[in-house]
Amino acid sequence: MNPLSNPPYLLPPLVVLAVSLILIMVVWRGTRWNFTSCIFCGLLLSIGLWSLLIFGMRSSPNVHRAFLWDRMLPAVSYATAVLYYHFTLTYTHTRGQRRILLLCYLLLALFAGLSPTGLLIQGMRLEYYGYAPITGPLLLPLIFVSLFLLGRGTYNLLKRYNASHSHDERNRILYFLIAVFFLVLGGLLDGLSNLPPVSIWSNLIFCILCSIAMLRYHLLDIHIVVRKGLVYLLTSLAVSIPYVGLLYLLHYIFEPALEPWWIHVFIILLLAVLLRPLYSQAQNLVDRLFYRDRYDYLRALQRFAHQTQSVLNLEELSSNMIQLVGGALRSSSVCLLLPSEGKGSLGVVSCTGLESPPSGVVLRSSSPLVKWLERHGDIVSSEQLNIIPQLQSISIKEKNNVERMGAELYVPIKSRQGQLSGILVLGQKLSQQSYSNEERQLLKTLSSQMAMALENAWLYDSERTMRKELEKLDEQKTEFLHSVGHELKTPLTAIISSSELMSEGSSIARSLRERLINNIRESAWSMDRKVAELLDLARMQIGELKIEIKPLEMGRVITEVASQLHILFEKKEQTLTLEIPDSLPKVNADREKLEQVLFNLLSNANKFSPSGSNVILRAREVDRRIIVEVEDAAPAVTKEDKKKLFDPYYRGEDADKRQRFSGLGLGLAISRRLVELHQGEIWVESKPTKGNTFAFSLPVVDQGTNGIR
Repeated sequence: MNPLSNPPYLLPPLVVLAVSLILIMVVWRGTRWNFTSCIFCGLLLSIGLWSLLIFGMRSSPNVHRAFLWDRMLPAVSYATAVLYYHFTLTYTHTRGQRRILLLCYLLLALFAGLSPTGLLIQGMRLEYYGYAPITGPLLLPLIFVSLFLLGRGTYNLLKRYNASHSHDERNRILYFLIAVFFLVLGGLLDGLSNLPPVSIWSNLIFCILCSIAMLRYHLLDIHIVVRKGLVYLLTSLAVSIPYVGLLYLLHYIFEPALEPWWIHVFIILLLAVLLRPLYSQAQNLVDRLFYRDRYDYLRALQRFAHQTQSVLNLEELSSNMIQLVGGALRSSSVCLLLPSEGKGSLGVVSCTGLESPPSGVVLRSSSPLVKWLERHGDIVSSEQLNIIPQLQSISIKEKNNVERMGAELYVPIKSRQGQLSGILVLGQKLSQQSYSNEERQLLKTLSSQMAMALENAWLYDSERTMRKELEKLDEQKTEFLHSVGHELKTPLTAIISSSELMSEGSSIARSLRERLINNIRESAWSMDRKVAELLDLARMQIGELKIEIKPLEMGRVITEVASQLHILFEKKEQTLTLEIPDSLPKVNADREKLEQVLFNLLSNANKFSPSGSNVILRAREVDRRIIVEVEDAAPAVTKEDKKKLFDPYYRGEDADKRQRFSGLGLGLAISRRLVELHQGEIWVESKPTKGNTFAFSLPVVDQGTNGIR
């Protein structure tokens, strides 16, 4: 029969045959020849053979001749399913299914042998569109086995798709999956409906899509094609249904001859206005279909950029970050590491999915992992941590820390200046699958947003902290002025009252006169010391405090200062115990400034220790340094007070204690500066319940150089 006598019926099989043969030659020449390509060419050849049998059946002059062609079709169709399954095994490098494949080829030989019998195709009948087969008893099992092989092969592709990290490979597998979808759809429509045969066209689509996936290196992202296609399909259906309905209604109301031509333009414009928001709704519906349960989290990530503009609390911001990332990527755990305990050292500030995340410093600034992330700025996986030589020198402690977090990915958070602001540590996905390239790209984009949000939060936090410190400093200075007024007024009042009593005349007894003179002298000396402290503080702040260094006998200086203050301890019935060795090396020091340090420490011990207690003053040599200690019996200094004890104006957090004990809060600050000018150190140690030891160290004189060692 001439194909041009009935082109819609006879030409399609020839087109598919020609296309399959051309594709076989193109694949043969365009791919690196291997066993996978050989199996794929066999798959194309089986479809070409199937098309040839279809053409022979359709061009037959009678039913008997058509039956001779058609009874070979089931075996060829089954061969296509077997070759597709075999192709998926070789393409995805799937192992462990050799027995199933061998059984499939044995069944192919069986079905080929049964083709001449009536067990598959019993005969042919004539339908309105052409010849149609009369099925035999074994055709339905053959269809089920073919569908099983198609499903099993599709499962192999899906498994490879989930395991792959390459976007190109995942996109290529999507082409195969869509191709087999059309292949199955065409077969089901032919087998389960009385519609004209459409499998010839679905086979053509299958051949073209699979060949494109085999030949082309850069493929159009099929994800985008399917998503956009579904959006346009839904939009078209939503527009066409009311359009056809309105036309039918107008046709029913008006006679066809009276129906004006312009009514079509009116309907199109009306639908364009009414259905304007339909496209975005259809897009949201398709996105929800594609991303399913991740859709809400991806929308939340979109809102994250807007939320971070208003959230400046670092703790709240960190918590929002890890919750959104963990939900969007379905991670078992997410931890955010930010600088802590020193510049560059990273610790966990927020974590989800872990019952007990590591505390303190997790990664040091010198860690190879931190250096690598800061230098390269790319995501590092746990596998790379064991492969990259530069990362294998990570310390055991840091390795244990990241293992406790179940780390799978390390995402650097870098500021606009290129500095490492933090690290986002993701655990394994809940599905036990690997993170895809798309998810890694999403993490890179999100880390940039995190860096900007964290920078804003840090700036806000720094500004708020600075403002609080300035406010507190202003309060301390105000309180200091009150203290200065009170401290100077007390001895001044004593001087004024004593001098007024002495001016009353010679009637005052000699003993009283001597007491008043002593009172004036002590008050004047007290004022002199306080004014000297203020002047020393002023000189320290402007850098004009000078010291005159010369070799001193440390033991003699300590003994003399202790004897001068002995009267203070007697007044409070306290005992001052000296533990000074007979011989101590000399130190290079300014005698006046050294006496001032000793006076400040001893007077503080006297002031804050209770009556009847014992204060110990000891000195010893350790590693070519003289260590002087003043051990008191005062209440233990708290951790909060220790941090600020040597700051100017600081007199402790306890307001009641500040009122009970006089002083300007300058003694320890001045003492620290004086000790540092002597190249020494000063510190405080506290006992758990009661008692503190204030100590300072000075280098001894190097006899060989007459200088400070």
